[in-house]
Amino acid sequence: MRRFVRFGAALLAFLWLSFGITQPSIAATGTSVGSTTTPLPGFAIKIVPGSVIHLVSRNSKLPVSIQNNYDTEIRVQVHVAANNLNALIPAAIEVTVPANTTYVAQVPVSAIADGNVTLHAWITTFSGLSLGEPVDLPMTINAEIEESIIAGFAIVVASLGVIGVIRTIRRRQSNASSI
Repeated sequence: MRRFVRFGAALLAFLWLSFGITQPSIAATGTSVGSTTTPLPGFAIKIVPGSVIHLVSRNSKLPVSIQNNYDTEIRVQVHVAANNLNALIPAAIEVTVPANTTYVAQVPVSAIADGNVTLHAWITTFSGLSLGEPVDLPMTINAEIEESIIAGFAIVVASLGVIGVIRTIRRRQSNASSI
């Protein structure tokens, strides 16, 4: 009998995961006791929303803050998806969030084009169950500004070098004529 119960539980878990069903939202449901409804507690691990992120290079690491209010460390997968093709996030990353802390995960991101992007971020367990609520992170991409700043700096350095060479030649000519 135990084998059938275990087999049934394993089959149910397999079907649950193979159809892409994520963890049901227990924060929105409640338990009914008599005539009162008591809400169930939400997840104690979540992504902390932040301010607008400014990306000024082609490739960088996107900071995603994860708050863990559990008394134990938790290994999670951090997923990020862009709402358009201005940014490319290759894959989910795995991080271990220490107990009762906020950890900043560094998700690799590549800029394809300049513009505004909304990043949809969420965390899951290794079995695919969603933890906490998904968060939208606004990001502004100015990838061309890095190349413009480097080009401007190179022009300034080259100009200073040319001015220095011209001053040196003039000094030598004035010293040679005064001898």
